[in-house]
Amino acid sequence: IPDSLICIHGEGIAWDMLRQMVAASDILYKEEVLHILDHTPVWVFDKAGRVVDGRKKQLMDLRGGMPYTYMLENFFPELRSSLSVACYRKPEPPVKVISQKETKVKEPEPALQPDSVAEPASEPATVRKEATVQPHRPTVQRLAVKTNLLYDAILMPSLEVEYRIADRWTVNLEGDMAWWNNDGKHKCYQVATISPEGRWWFGQKQGSPWHGHYLGVFGGFTWYDLENGKEGYQGEAEMVGVSYGYMFPIGRRLSLEAGIGLGYMHSKYEEYLPIDGHYVYQQTNRMNYFGPLKLKFALVWRLWDTDKKKGGAR
Repeated sequence: IPDSLICIHGEGIAWDMLRQMVAASDILYKEEVLHILDHTPVWVFDKAGRVVDGRKKQLMDLRGGMPYTYMLENFFPELRSSLSVACYRKPEPPVKVISQKETKVKEPEPALQPDSVAEPASEPATVRKEATVQPHRPTVQRLAVKTNLLYDAILMPSLEVEYRIADRWTVNLEGDMAWWNNDGKHKCYQVATISPEGRWWFGQKQGSPWHGHYLGVFGGFTWYDLENGKEGYQGEAEMVGVSYGYMFPIGRRLSLEAGIGLGYMHSKYEEYLPIDGHYVYQQTNRMNYFGPLKLKFALVWRLWDTDKKKGGAR
């Protein structure tokens, strides 16, 4: 068969099959994906006939491209298929005239071709290919490493690691430590704190799940030894509370985070006095406290991109 008689027609995405796969899956934001598949046309044109939007573009833009990335890796490889259809026309036999008086000539009926339209062999069908829109997925990071500038300023270096487990959920682990001691002047500033926290995010901009507001629940444990030249206090404390914060970008991978934590703290500590080069125990006390427990203005470095290379079965 000559190449001039072979036509290739790109059918694009098998939308019906994709919808079935989405409906049967546990993909994040499934209802929003199904709404786009059911109510958004494949192409959206403006008054000048130019393509300005479409079903595929809305899927790629939804929730920062996270559902589209999942479908690209898990559904699209199964949608790849091809179909070959050959159309031909049986030559018609010449019409034989029986007599000049006959006014009707019976022509043979053409053979029926299932699911095809007969065309002249010399004229190939016009091919209209679907325009391909290259996916543009915003870069989203899984991990954030932070330091609280307020704690750093009071000589208590801090380090936090926050991991994104879903579009609106993260877990955060904070560690702070100040370990300064001057025995000669009887001054001691030693504090060590570890505090895990779970956060729920809201009000984020599309494609920026890190940037917005959050509400959190935290706990923590603190060891401390504080002495000001006279009396000293050494003990431990447990705390639990709720937090609120807001994060905003200042660079491609840098952000700033402001936040506050309120809650309850219980502490058991020993009082002592420095006497003749020794620390003399005085008494043991307990303290219960309700109020602010955390204050934050942190520099954030986001890393570990969620983007993966496209792959799938061939």
